Amino acid sequence: MANKNYIKKMISDYCVLDTETTGLNPIYERVIEVGMLRVRDDRIVDKYSQLINPERRIGSYITELTGISNDMVADQPVFNDVKEDILAFLSDDIIIGHNTNFDIRFLTAELGRPINNKYMDTVQFCRMVYPELKHHRLSDMTAYLGLTNNEHRALADCVSTKELYDAVKKKL
Repeated sequence: MANKNYIKKMISDYCVLDTETTGLNPIYERVIEVGMLRVRDDRIVDKYSQLINPERRIGSYITELTGISNDMVADQPVFNDVKEDILAFLSDDIIIGHNTNFDIRFLTAELGRPINNKYMDTVQFCRMVYPELKHHRLSDMTAYLGLTNNEHRALADCVSTKELYDAVKKKL
């Protein structure tokens, strides 16, 4: 799927985005956590992290993967209550993520409209810079490069993604 908002370039001001969800399909599943980092001059200057009540049960597989339980989200806001905070944090920044299309598809489904930010995907950079690797998942890349280990929690994955982007920029 070609997207006019997808770009590839080296930048130092951007927003890292990651979501945790109840499943893989944004039509049927919901966001349960959003994490973001605001980066200026290659330094983290602000963080956003929010658990979200998906208004449905979180399956045991997702709880095992993320550590996010139904009890943890029971008293959290629903997406509609935090959407303006999320959009304000993103502003018009370029979004960077690992498999960014996944996160953007979920946010688009939750918002009921597209996000118009330009975005980049560290998976694509990794495939180009590390073609010798069989897999380019965030966990594989952090292990291979000795970066902060990701935890399938949104903010922790943002930190890993930022470190990965820094490593790719250094290698290029």
